[in-house]
Amino acid sequence: MKDMLRRALLLTVILGACSGGGSSDPPPAAAPAAGAEETAAIDRILAGLDGVMGDVQRILVREGRITPEVTERLRAIYVGPELLNQIDAFRADVANGLVGMKNPPGNRVTTVSRLITVSPICIFVEVTRDYAPVTQGAAPRPASLYVVLVTKSEGDDPRQRNPTPWAMLYDGVQVDGSQPEDVCR
Repeated sequence: MKDMLRRALLLTVILGACSGGGSSDPPPAAAPAAGAEETAAIDRILAGLDGVMGDVQRILVREGRITPEVTERLRAIYVGPELLNQIDAFRADVANGLVGMKNPPGNRVTTVSRLITVSPICIFVEVTRDYAPVTQGAAPRPASLYVVLVTKSEGDDPRQRNPTPWAMLYDGVQVDGSQPEDVCR
């Protein structure tokens, strides 16, 4: 991912310089550091995933139960054991009457706070998450979490509900608050 982002950034700078056609305009501002570019790109991925999660939560609140639409969208953004964790969490939310959920809920907002490992097939980041658009009152979950993104397969999202090529393999925090194992290495 780092190399791809650097190449894209270099190409943008080169094309911008070449398209000047001898203009006397000042050169473009310096490009942000690669870490900032990677962070911004991953924030965009997370925003896409948060949008799908917002759809899940709006359907859940509207229907008051886990429907095939809910599980389809969860499968589009979660893989492996994390998919089962999310389904179990939503079952518990429904069993508790969806207490604390706004009607209708907005999209949570997930933002990268630290890049841990970034590769073309696996991304491990520490994130902060704002649940204010989703919940009423205090956020029910920790604000600082860890997310592992892996490239999704076509079978994970046959209806293309997820606008990104990524799915979450891990989304949460360890019971003791420590950083989970880096499965991207």
